Amino acid sequence: MHSFTFQRGPVDLLNEDFQPRRAELFQACLDELDDGRYASTIRQRFVAKWGIQSPFVFWGALNEQLLEQALACLPAEHLKHWFNRLLLDIKANRAGMPDLIQFWPQHKTYRMIEVKGPGDRLQDNQLRWLEFCHEHQMPVAVCYVQWAEQSA
Repeated sequence: MHSFTFQRGPVDLLNEDFQPRRAELFQACLDELDDGRYASTIRQRFVAKWGIQSPFVFWGALNEQLLEQALACLPAEHLKHWFNRLLLDIKANRAGMPDLIQFWPQHKTYRMIEVKGPGDRLQDNQLRWLEFCHEHQMPVAVCYVQWAEQSA
């Protein structure tokens, strides 16, 4: 009988030395954000890796049209800020990212949205992400959802 192990990503993904051990590789990728090559690379990876298990990509929610909207609306500078923050501490910084993203393709802009339901409050890790977005002039909002009152 064979034993198989299912792996969602690199075994050391949440280790403190994950990024430092791959610093040159990450820097090469981040450099593409500076020179514009990133969009082509992302499109290539989308085709080559589509459907492969990833701790960062939810394939069921992503298609080519949405990818193109994201590439048109998300400035490379903002992507670089987000990626660098995640790489500082993947385990801590994966949590608390805003829930939704809204695109305005006609204006080539976007907004991240944190959704809070009735009685829900912003957690510390969410507050840190909101502050980070404000610090880097990245559009973010909190949407407080309330139950609709039903008339009798």
